[in-house]
Amino acid sequence: MEMKVASLGERLVRVTLAGRLDTLGVDRVETRFVAHLVPGGNNAIIDLSEVDFVASMGIRMLVSAARSLRTRHAKLALYGAQSPVLQVFDAVALQKIMPICSTEAEALAAVASAAE
Repeated sequence: MEMKVASLGERLVRVTLAGRLDTLGVDRVETRFVAHLVPGGNNAIIDLSEVDFVASMGIRMLVSAARSLRTRHAKLALYGAQSPVLQVFDAVALQKIMPICSTEAEALAAVASAAE
């Protein structure tokens, strides 16, 4: 699992994840993932276009970050997920907790309301 973080402006970051969000992958990135988002209350768009597998630990990491951000009046949106990953998200109704978007532009629009 690899992770890249890019600042897109004040209190807005894009996190690009690549690889497998399984137990090993989450262990590699979770501390840095949370550190880049939660303490500053950063709105975040998460690029999942290079993630080919998500396990329960990956879902837990995303849900935990989204809930922590919500308490700081910030939002997290996912985008670019491949079909197998989308099927997992659908199975656990993840869209009820955070926006799941097709494109980066949709994800930016989804978090924009939190910035207002």
